[in-house]
Amino acid sequence: MTEHAETTTGFGHGKVILLGEHAVVYGQPAVAAGMQAGVRAHASAGAGSVRVPAWQLDVQMGDDSPVSSAIDRLCQRLGVAGRSLDFWLEAEVPSRAGLGSSAAMAVAIARAVAARTGAGEDDVLAAAALAEAVFHENPSGIDTAAASRGGVGRFDRAAGWQAIPVSRPIELCVGLSGQVRQTSDLVSSVAQLCQRVPVARRLIDALGDVARAGMEALASGDQVALGHQFNMAHGLLSGLGVSSAELDALVRAARGAGALGAKLTGAGGGGAVIALASDRAEEVLKSWRSMGCYGFLTQVGK
Repeated sequence: MTEHAETTTGFGHGKVILLGEHAVVYGQPAVAAGMQAGVRAHASAGAGSVRVPAWQLDVQMGDDSPVSSAIDRLCQRLGVAGRSLDFWLEAEVPSRAGLGSSAAMAVAIARAVAARTGAGEDDVLAAAALAEAVFHENPSGIDTAAASRGGVGRFDRAAGWQAIPVSRPIELCVGLSGQVRQTSDLVSSVAQLCQRVPVARRLIDALGDVARAGMEALASGDQVALGHQFNMAHGLLSGLGVSSAELDALVRAARGAGALGAKLTGAGGGGAVIALASDRAEEVLKSWRSMGCYGFLTQVGK
């Protein structure tokens, strides 16, 4: 390893799943995008502190917290002792909101460490995947792929990430429910539902079909069709029991304000919704503010 006295940095994109969440666990495709907003990590010689002011996170390597354990795994994969570095992170995405915060953090830290060791991008991805496994037990890999690559992509567990054509950038309104959730618990609840009620697997397959149709809409620039697909996907996810009263209210408000379509994004149970608002973005954000919920505008597919 080459010694570095200076600070090194790395960036990881936040992510939104446009279509196909939960179905991707069962071999169906999902469509995801890396947002412009993300996490930037700064690594310098130190004693193992990890600070993320935006998340009110301040931990010390070796304290047995999930963050410490994840970064330790990541650093070991890259041939570095985590306790020999300090990490300071700038986060533009909220934590535990279904926007890929842990993957963005893992990719950003891995790239900051790789800039010190000379490790390649394949090593960065492998290290970030080890960190994600601490947070999500058996992650599909979609968050890490979006965090590292940006853009819009099709993802499935067999083929991984494949960039898909987008005729023009897409503006999305992202609304935060304020309810935190645990991805692994929601994945487990869907698995249990499919065991108890086998017909639920048809909803999984339908989510895959909607994702495939969404790829066609993205390629052709048909935002009206994409909006319908957002609406259908939210109904299917609600049928799987992963929506919530807060998410449903945000979706209804967005549609009422003129959005072409709106849905939960990520595991559900809390977290965030996305709305395809076209020229009604300000009205959508205003409707969410009136409910006491924070929302912001982001662009994907550049």
